[in-house]
Amino acid sequence: MLIRNIKEFLKLTNNKRLMSLDIGSKKIGLALSDQKKLIVTPLKTISKNKLFLPNLIKIAQDFEIGGIIIGYPFNQNLKSKSCQMIRDVSKNISNFFFKNNFDLPIFFWDESYTSLEAEDLTKEIFKNTEIQKKKVDKYAAKIILDDFLNENLKVR
Repeated sequence: MLIRNIKEFLKLTNNKRLMSLDIGSKKIGLALSDQKKLIVTPLKTISKNKLFLPNLIKIAQDFEIGGIIIGYPFNQNLKSKSCQMIRDVSKNISNFFFKNNFDLPIFFWDESYTSLEAEDLTKEIFKNTEIQKKKVDKYAAKIILDDFLNENLKVR
């Protein structure tokens, strides 16, 4: 379920792990928090194909996720293709989870410049450009979740 109120989202996800998504046109980067929301770990990148929704729900179940943060480019024109694509994918995720009796709160968080930050970070960590390209999406998801937690949880 898409949640618009940050206080409601925080209440619904109290003491639960969060998963963040960096949604691109072909791939989705994923990152997870621990239950206390102290540590964020880049998890993986999944292809945005016909299996991505079942894969996403399996990951959410396996890691006992309590809520999802989706990166959204708030500084772009809200009518842009990328904004519309993220809204559409988010609705599909919400509907698929609900139909499979795994309704999770979903909240949008500003992802502005996270891909650039992730590129810089992966350049420092991985010297091989091929490896870098494969890892950048999950590191962007990590940055999104780190930003969300740093902004909204005082005990971090």
